[in-house]
Amino acid sequence: MSTSPPNLFACVSQYLKSPDEIAPHIPAHIAWLGELDAAGRLVTSGRQVPPAGGVIVLAGESREAVQALLATDPFALHGCASYWIFEFELNPEPIRGRLMDYFVSEAYAAQNREHD
Repeated sequence: MSTSPPNLFACVSQYLKSPDEIAPHIPAHIAWLGELDAAGRLVTSGRQVPPAGGVIVLAGESREAVQALLATDPFALHGCASYWIFEFELNPEPIRGRLMDYFVSEAYAAQNREHD
């Protein structure tokens, strides 16, 4: 019995409220991202530049399952953000891009810790 890999979804959020209205919900949003990571759903995430929303890449069984996850985001629960959802497939190696290994490397993590 073979299992297929989960589908991948790029979820692009748009802020619906001012930064001051969003700020109180950031700790809960970060905790929520940690829960997605612990559940094996979070691939990566980050803020848009300038901060008008964010991007979350999730692994999920279906678009409906990802919509259900996003509905539990504190930003969504408090009306701070809405999401566009795009399903996609990774290209087989080596086409996936050489920089992918860098972005998941300890060197990249260390460089970002220096900027915090």
